[in-house]
Order: sequence, then structure tokens, then C-alpha cells
Amino acid sequence: MKNLTIKYSFLILMMAATQFSYSQSVALTDSLNAANQLYTASKYADCIRKYQYIVAQGFESAEVYYNLANAFYKSGNATYAILNYERAKKLAPNDDDIQYNLDLARTQVVDNIVPLPEPGFLRWWKEFISSMSINSWGTLSIITFFVFLSLFGLFLLSREYRIKRLAFWISIAAVCISAVTFTIGASLQSELINHNTAVVTDRSVRVKASPSETGTELFIVHEGVTVRLTDKLGDWVYVSLPDGNKGWIKEASLIRI
Repeated sequence: MKNLTIKYSFLILMMAATQFSYSQSVALTDSLNAANQLYTASKYADCIRKYQYIVAQGFESAEVYYNLANAFYKSGNATYAILNYERAKKLAPNDDDIQYNLDLARTQVVDNIVPLPEPGFLRWWKEFISSMSINSWGTLSIITFFVFLSLFGLFLLSREYRIKRLAFWISIAAVCISAVTFTIGASLQSELINHNTAVVTDRSVRVKASPSETGTELFIVHEGVTVRLTDKLGDWVYVSLPDGNKGWIKEASLIRI
């Protein structure tokens, strides 16, 4: 099973040290090391509990979710493996190992849902915005904004016509790039915070035409299917599947990514 190995990252320990107090950081580091050792020893149930404890303490990273997903997959729980691979992918959208193992876990899902074809431009745009992390887009936005300020200052202070014209147009380009990259970063951050996608965790779910037990049954989905949430009414959520099918299901039947 290719790539079903834990990821060790010095960055995890650095983040623990900066986000938490010293005592908390030591405890998290010990828990991470213990979880990794349990995985290596094939003690997946104990390993899962350790990683879940780490997440419950408020510490999240693509590596932790990836390792947790691998432990679930190794223990035979493809549904929760998919859930955690999806969470890891949100934090590291370009990680090939995450995508490979997510696709592998999806082969265990009962429903073979074929996504609707997307227009070429929309597909290219999605690939483009996922080509960098949220932090990278934010950093690029800040850098280009400072470039704009510097060049616009040069435009105001310079007495030479050529320099003023060049500084003006480049500063306009820089502020446009800054605005676009800020918008992309904000949209990715919103997607990360709002949790508008989810994985069905009940064995089978009857999708209704209305948010009611007596509503007309449209179709059935099974555990492991990833859906997008577009509306909510009481205990019901309106979901959209990759193949275009839509309907209402009980929120308790899924877990948000």
C-alpha cells in the first residue's frame, strides 16, 4: 500500500512550540512521538486515540490528519480515513501522498459517483488557486502591496517623466496582483473555516426532497461519500453531490471536514 506511512515533520514540533506554552508543547511532542511509535508498531486503535487527543487540544496540521487517516485506513475504517485525508488536503492541497491515499480510500466506498465535467477554465482556476497554500497567497499579497507602496511613492517623488510613468504602471499592476491574491487567500480561508463540505458517516442515508422524515425519497448514499453543504434547516442540511444530485439529509448522518 504505497505511501501509507506516517509523516515526520520538524514543522509540527515548531508549531507546537510557538502555539502553546512550554508545558503544553512538551506534552504534545510526547503525544506525537507516542502516536508515531504506536503506528510503527501497528497498534492502530491506540495510535488513533493519540492523534485524536492531539487534535482535540487545538493542534492541527496536514501531517497529523494524514497520519490519523492512515491509521484509520490500516484499521479498516475507510470512511474516517477519507474524512481525515480530506482535512489534510485542505491544509496541504498539493500534497501528492494525501491525494493518492485519498483516492485509494475512495475505492472502498460503495457509491461510485462520477463528478460532472467542469468547463476547462473553471478547472484551470481551481488548480491555480490550489497551487499555493493560504499562507503563501497571503504572503504574496503583502509583498505586492509593499511593492505598490514603494513604486507609488517613487511615482510621486520622481521628477523624471520615464521613471514616473514606469513606476505608475508597475504600481498599478502590483496593487491589482495584491488584490487578486488577497481575494484568493480570503476565499481559501473562508472554505477552511466554514466547513461547507462533509463526509457521510452513516452506513446508508436516504436523501429527501424536503427537510422532513415524510419527504419524498430521492436516492440513497452510503458512508464515505463527500458532499457539499449549501443550506441548513433545523436538523437537516441540503447537500450537493459531485454528480449534481441534491437533496436533504439529517446533519447527524455526516461529519464536516
